Amino acid sequence: MNDLLNGGENGKIAGMKFATALNVVDEIKGKSLLKNLVWLRNNLRINDNKIINHAMLESEELSFIYIFDKKWLDLNDWGFLNCAEHRQRFLYQGLNSLDNALKKYGHQLNYYFGDPTQALIDLVHKNQFDTIFCEDIHAYDEINQIEQLKKQKIKIELIWDSSLYSIEQLPFDIADLPDSFSAFRKKIESKKIIPNEPIGFNEEKLKKIKPCILNSYIYKEKFIVDYQRSSFPLDQDRFKGGESQASAFVKDYFKKELASSYKQTRNQLSGIDFSTKFSPWLAQGFISPRFIYQELKIYENEFVENESTYWIYFELLWRDYFRFLFIKYGQRLFYKQGLGFNKQKLQNNHSEGNFNQWKNGETSNNFINAGMHELKQTGFLSNRMRQIVASFLIYDLGCDWRVGAAWFESQLIDYDVYSNYGNWAYIAGVGTDPRGGRMFNIEKQRITYDRDSYYEKLWTNP
Repeated sequence: MNDLLNGGENGKIAGMKFATALNVVDEIKGKSLLKNLVWLRNNLRINDNKIINHAMLESEELSFIYIFDKKWLDLNDWGFLNCAEHRQRFLYQGLNSLDNALKKYGHQLNYYFGDPTQALIDLVHKNQFDTIFCEDIHAYDEINQIEQLKKQKIKIELIWDSSLYSIEQLPFDIADLPDSFSAFRKKIESKKIIPNEPIGFNEEKLKKIKPCILNSYIYKEKFIVDYQRSSFPLDQDRFKGGESQASAFVKDYFKKELASSYKQTRNQLSGIDFSTKFSPWLAQGFISPRFIYQELKIYENEFVENESTYWIYFELLWRDYFRFLFIKYGQRLFYKQGLGFNKQKLQNNHSEGNFNQWKNGETSNNFINAGMHELKQTGFLSNRMRQIVASFLIYDLGCDWRVGAAWFESQLIDYDVYSNYGNWAYIAGVGTDPRGGRMFNIEKQRITYDRDSYYEKLWTNP
């Protein structure tokens, strides 16, 4: 699982060659678009935002909305909340930040709570919007939402904008995406493909576009959580959600020259500076991978280019790979057998009792318990510890890997559907790992990464 990380008829997708980064669901011809809607999903920023830039080019009146899916506060099929308090808190912080940014240009973020599909249908019909512009997301719920809107004859422009490399930059069709990360990386690097630069934001253009104000929402902090021990303390200003916080954090990270030793420190279990910590802002789209890559290159030119700085790029590339994998294979990465490359049978002795012990940090292994306490109390867990606790759930407790992925989805501040399910499938041996999964020797991991038991003692008490 990567530190920076954290469907449908596959045949129709797999054979496509994306000639452009824009995937247009309903192409509008011969009509000037005047009144449009930007539906923000996991791209909650103004700068380097293809969706906003494209919408501005085709709009005389524009509305920006975010819909908090009511399903996120429901219990999932495994019996726990889809989106717990830590990610809620981080998300709301970022939404307020985005609202404040838009207000500088005479616009605002219109916030809704409910079913996204129904909310959009009602808004389009009531306000006579011509087109919805939104991010293209290849995940189960997001695909279904788009399909339901299409059935209502609503015009949508889907725009892919979450990866470092755009789809048209790939030196192969999506259908030919290699089934191992190493092969994918070698093809990208052999072609010496350079990521596109971040897109500039036309402030004057937005000021000239008439705002369409729908409603007003202000989030007030309501969570009282102790983040004193956390490696990502949400109650500190520099760790809050939002584009300005993300940009400042990335710049500060490189200013401190931490990138030069990233590969040596990335597997540490606790501490603010042991890893980049970019993943929460990346997951919500408060910042783009292109911006991070740009800052990385500036750092390498000004200070040093070494194995550690390369490893930051390496993690961004992993993040891309999982995204493209979902385009190629769709819903298969949500199935128990995953992609089906590994012919060995997974254990079928899933125990709710074993899972609950793992989830609550009540297993017989105090090292594992420490990790699960940290996750539940803070919404964050180091990359190394994510791998360790995942392996323990799958191989030591014999549980279904998908329930572990769902628990991470519920708890993690930096939950990202692609990276989360891609990494869990990888550990379980049902993804793209050519070695058939990652079963860790838990005691060996403890000795290697927590020899003095500092981490275990830090999180022993819930």
